[in-house]
Amino acid sequence: MRSSTIHNLLIFVVLTYPIASTAFSCPFTAKWNVSIISVVPNDLVVQIKSGDDDLGNHTIPFVGKYSWSFCDMLGDHILFYGYFWWGSKFQSLYLFNEAISNKFFSDVDIEHCYWFVKPEGFYVNNIPSGGGKFIKGWD
Repeated sequence: MRSSTIHNLLIFVVLTYPIASTAFSCPFTAKWNVSIISVVPNDLVVQIKSGDDDLGNHTIPFVGKYSWSFCDMLGDHILFYGYFWWGSKFQSLYLFNEAISNKFFSDVDIEHCYWFVKPEGFYVNNIPSGGGKFIKGWD
């Protein structure tokens, strides 16, 4: 009986190991990495959400970063959006959706989306430099 239990446990581990080891990979689609980089003095507070997930509130210090990853979904629309507070200023913003992906990332072979939050507003780029395309100012 003991060898049967050990044998069954070994089979279970062997069969489930590939599932556990690929839990954070995207075997059939692209894995996107999104980062928000604060270039504003003092803390930036962000709340990130998607249609089915709330990534919570995060405080990002000056030149700090908050990042997350997700798997692209075939035939499905991805949407991540955020609420931003910097002192008395507020802004809401789409951080990743089909329009942003098509406009800024369709001609690159890299799945990184960098948002730079500056005193004048929000910039997006596919490389981690401080530049990027201006998208929106603060309210």
